[in-house]
Amino acid sequence: AILKYSVCVGIVFFVIAAIYLIARDEPFSIFESAVRYWPMTAFGIIYAIINTISYKGYVYNEVTVESPVEGISGGASTILLIIVYLALGRAQSVTQLLTPLRSAGILVILICVILLSVVRNRENRKKLQNQKQKWMFRGLGTLIFPVIFAVIDGLETVVTGVCLDTTFGFAMPEGDSIIIVGMEYAALALGFWIYICIKEKKIYNPFTRKSAPRILGAIADNVGIVLYAYAMAINSVSTDPLLAVYPVFVMIGGHIFLKEKVSKAQYILLLGIIAGSILVVMGTV
Repeated sequence: AILKYSVCVGIVFFVIAAIYLIARDEPFSIFESAVRYWPMTAFGIIYAIINTISYKGYVYNEVTVESPVEGISGGASTILLIIVYLALGRAQSVTQLLTPLRSAGILVILICVILLSVVRNRENRKKLQNQKQKWMFRGLGTLIFPVIFAVIDGLETVVTGVCLDTTFGFAMPEGDSIIIVGMEYAALALGFWIYICIKEKKIYNPFTRKSAPRILGAIADNVGIVLYAYAMAINSVSTDPLLAVYPVFVMIGGHIFLKEKVSKAQYILLLGIIAGSILVVMGTV
């Protein structure tokens, strides 16, 4: 199911990239742009792989839990962006790098993530079914996927900011980044599709009624990525701070639409992670 969802994401990515190629007025050379902005090219491949792996987290986690833990990447990437801009000589001041608010936010995030792992471990012990899957269903196991995604997403944000930002970065055209990353994801999705067909010994059709939610999710995901690229081009340092609050909406949606129920202790710690992310980034906007 995870690879099938990634196939749907790759299809939508390909369609968006194709639209950009057809609609753009200026000529585009994928080889020239891919070489000139090689960090974007390299991380486009890494993003596609890590994004697919991160979907596994939704097997073990409620979206109410997965989203806030993934959301810590907003705080991490903001600090990394400032460090990189300073190292490249594209920003002059370090005075706001580790303010008291940021230091407090980082500490709150670390404490809440560790405690969330402990709480989920204690609460999930009764749900364990077999020895092989114990580590996955325990608190530490269920946090592996979102934390990995958060770290890689933070690094990906740095690369995106350095390449796209028109103020501090190298002003890579937004369309070029969407085309390159879209084509890379589509190529990976094609490989997944071939693997699925071989494994299931039948052709997988992603355009069935059963796969409709995957396509709709892929469209929502990719439209967000397109808007994200333009936001990063305008101001990369302020984009992720604003994104730090999105887990609040995910938690509300998970409760209303998916009827998810987590304990009060988990809710408090999840809100603590969000609060820590906001403390880290609030002085940047």
